[in-house]
Amino acid sequence: MKKTLLNLFLLLNLGIICYFWWANSGTMLFDSQSEAFISVARITGLLSVFFVLIQLLLIGRTKWIERSYGFDKLSYAHRLSAFLTIFFVFAHGFFVIFGYAIGGQISFLNQTLNFIKYWELLPAIVSVFIFTFVFVSSLVIVFKKLKYETWYLVHLFSYLAILLAFEHQMEIGGDFYKNTVFQAYWVLLYTFTFVNLFFYRFFLPAYSFYKHQFEISKIETELNGTISIYISGKNLENFKYIAGQFAIWRFLDKKRFLQAHPFSFSSSPQDKLLRVTIKNLGDFTSDIANIKVGTKVVIDGPHGIFTTKRTNNKKLAFIAGGVGITPIQSILKSLDENYESIVFNCHHTTQDAIFQKEQKQFSEKNVKIIHVLSKEDNGVDEHGYMDEEKIKKYVPDYLERDFYICGPKPMMEIVTKALKKLGIQKSKIYFEKFTLG
Repeated sequence: MKKTLLNLFLLLNLGIICYFWWANSGTMLFDSQSEAFISVARITGLLSVFFVLIQLLLIGRTKWIERSYGFDKLSYAHRLSAFLTIFFVFAHGFFVIFGYAIGGQISFLNQTLNFIKYWELLPAIVSVFIFTFVFVSSLVIVFKKLKYETWYLVHLFSYLAILLAFEHQMEIGGDFYKNTVFQAYWVLLYTFTFVNLFFYRFFLPAYSFYKHQFEISKIETELNGTISIYISGKNLENFKYIAGQFAIWRFLDKKRFLQAHPFSFSSSPQDKLLRVTIKNLGDFTSDIANIKVGTKVVIDGPHGIFTTKRTNNKKLAFIAGGVGITPIQSILKSLDENYESIVFNCHHTTQDAIFQKEQKQFSEKNVKIIHVLSKEDNGVDEHGYMDEEKIKKYVPDYLERDFYICGPKPMMEIVTKALKKLGIQKSKIYFEKFTLG
C-alpha cells in the first residue's frame, strides 16, 4: 500500500510538471519547426531537474521512502535516475540550440557559440558542465573501485549544479514566465527535497550523536581477521533499531573521521551495547583493528528492511556467506521460541566461522545451524557450495518457509536462482545489498 502511494506521488508530480508545460508550451509543438524544438527543449529541461531532485530523495536516507523499498532498491533507482538526468540535460541543450539555430537560420555550431556569449546562460552552461563531470567521474570511480570518499567529494558539486539550474529556470525559463503558480510549485518542490535531504542525511545523525554520545567501549578479536566493536552511549535504550538492520559508521579519529562505511548490527536490540562485526577485506577494514577504545562514533541509521518485520511466517531459513552472518546473527539473537529457524552458515573452513561460541546459546531456541565449508571436508559439516540439494536435504518443508540471504553478491545471486528453481516465490526471498550514495 505504501509503495503504491509513493508511486502515485511520483506520478502526480510528473503529471503536474507535464500539465504546466503543456499549458504554457504545448501549442508551440504545432507552430514552426523552430518553436516545436524549443517546446521539447523546455520539457526536457524540466524533467532533467525533476529526476535530479528524485536522486536526492532516493539516496538521502529518507526514512519514509526507504521503509517501503529498501536501501538497495533505492540505490539502484538512484543510478537509473542519474542516467535519466544526464539524458534530459543533454537533450535539453540539443533541442534548445537546434530550435534557435533553425529560427535564426544559422548553423548549430554558431548558435552554440552565441549562447556561450550570452551572459544570462552562464549558470545553465556551468550546471551542464558540472553534471557531466559528476556523471563521468562517478562511472570512473565505480569502474576503478575507488574510495567512497572520492565519490562523495565529487557528488558535492551536484548541489551547486542543482542550484544553478534553479536560478536558470527561474530567470529565463519560458514555462515560468508570468506563471506564479508554477513558480510556487517549483520552489515548493526544491524546498521539499532539500528539507528531507538535510533532515535525514545530516540533522538526524548529528542529533543522534549529540543525544547518545556514542563511543567505542570494547574491541574483541574474532577469527581470521574479524573483530567485533562494542559501542556504548548515553541512554542507549532509547536508540531504536530492528535486528537485521545496518548503519553507516563514522569513527572519529584522525585516520578515519572522513570515512563512512555501512556495517550491519551484529548485536540484538535487547543487548546493553551496540555491536558491529567487521572482517578484514583489504580496504578500509584492513586497519580497523588498530582503532582505539574511547573513539567517538557517528552512527547514521538504522537503515534497511532485512528484518523479520517483512513476514508473518514463523518458519524461516537463513543462508549466510562469510561475514554475511552478522545481520542474521542479530536476527537469531532476537527471535523467540515461536520461530522455527534453519541457518546455513557458508564459509571456507571451520576457522572462518565467527560467533561459534555465541551460537551455542541457540540450542535453547528452535534454531538449527548447518555449516557449509567450501575449502574443507572435515567429515562433520557439509562440504562444497550452497545448492538445491542441500536445501532439499535439510529443509524438506522449504516451500513453507521464507528465506533470508546475506553474503557476497555472486553468492546471493547463485542462491537466489537455486531457490527459484525449487519453486520458492520471489516474494518469500529477502536480501539487501549495501550500496552507499
